[in-house]
Amino acid sequence: MNEIAEVVENENRGIVRHDDAQIDLFFKMHQKINARNEEISKSYKNNILVKFSDIKELHFKTVQSIVSLKPIKSNINVRVSVSHNEGESERFNSFEEFESRNLTNPNPTSDVLLVYSFSIYDKEGDDFENYKIMAHVRSRVAELHQIEKEAPPFISSAIISNMVTTTAKITVHYSDYVKARHFTAMFDEWVRGCDESKNIDIITKLKKVSHLISKFGKLSIYGILGFFTVTAIDSSALDSNEILKFLVAYASIFIIVGGVADVILRKLELSIDSYLALSYLNINKGDAKLISDFAGRNRSSIIWSIVGVLGTIGVGIATSASYDFIKWLIA
Repeated sequence: MNEIAEVVENENRGIVRHDDAQIDLFFKMHQKINARNEEISKSYKNNILVKFSDIKELHFKTVQSIVSLKPIKSNINVRVSVSHNEGESERFNSFEEFESRNLTNPNPTSDVLLVYSFSIYDKEGDDFENYKIMAHVRSRVAELHQIEKEAPPFISSAIISNMVTTTAKITVHYSDYVKARHFTAMFDEWVRGCDESKNIDIITKLKKVSHLISKFGKLSIYGILGFFTVTAIDSSALDSNEILKFLVAYASIFIIVGGVADVILRKLELSIDSYLALSYLNINKGDAKLISDFAGRNRSSIIWSIVGVLGTIGVGIATSASYDFIKWLIA
């Protein structure tokens, strides 16, 4: 036989009845904590050069911004996540732990994520406001280096270098939009304060038409070769045997000049496309090594671009003497 048991409140023992105000308060807090906040985010593709001192500055700026809102002090949580190439990652429960990390890691840092969670008690509205700030900083050179290693052989490094990836992003989960904008403005100020690598204007412009350099370059060389040969040729001075020799020599020079021009122009196109305005994280030895490697590649790209331009001009000049050379050859 079932029995119905009655629970009686004992003031001394503090048993909570179903209609106690504490239950209602607990339920409201649970709803607020698990409520889905609004979200605002902003991404950047600036060529920022980030050192550990810059990340530390970002941390201090974020903490100062949080403190200015007078949060519940015991409820401020900081998490730091660091990802490296080769799939390695680290998690830290405080910025101080992150600061004391291993600096000799040989794997380049691909990104750093700073996460801040806190709550604010709004006295006017008699309500709790929950916030979550995610500041994400990424290394473009590390990301492109990883893509190069994983890409199929038929995809050249020049194509990969033209990929413009996000270098920084902030996401704020908020209860009050005005307060959330305070953090995005702070992050924007931090990004603009970072050192940046500058694009070389002429290379940036040439990249837009680099795929046409080889095609129109060869046509121009052929056109110059034909123009100088036609204007210099004296058909009355050639007999039938010499004309035959002339045609054979001219066809050979035509093919050779075209081949040389194609090699030079393709190298010029590749050099222009391979240039990359650096953007990186430099917080361990692996980062420093990778940065040095990409800086060396950029220097090589500039040098080969200059060599390609000079070589193309040289071939163009050489074609002006093609008729005299052929005449000397068949004499």
